[in-house]
Amino acid sequence: MDSRKRWPVFRGERKAKLQAKIDKLNAKLQSELDQAKQRAERIKSETEAEVQALQNKAEKAQGDVKATLDARVKQLRGQYKEAEKNLKHLVAGHMREAAARLEK
Repeated sequence: MDSRKRWPVFRGERKAKLQAKIDKLNAKLQSELDQAKQRAERIKSETEAEVQALQNKAEKAQGDVKATLDARVKQLRGQYKEAEKNLKHLVAGHMREAAARLEK
């Protein structure tokens, strides 16, 4: 068989290999995204529970104790926003890496 007749076969094999690579990377990316979403939900629920508990204490407290509890609530919310931002950057980084691997 001459090379002109084999070309479509080689092209089809290469295309199939590339598609398999894409599918594998997509599955890995989806798994990482799912894990990131679960982690984000866990962090959110833990933070909300802690904030609620502190707010309940702050309602009963007075003076410096109330101010301290309110400051802690503010700090927890800030930490949550920072963790959420970092998680989004992590996911975006993984997506860029996956895209770069596909371009190779």
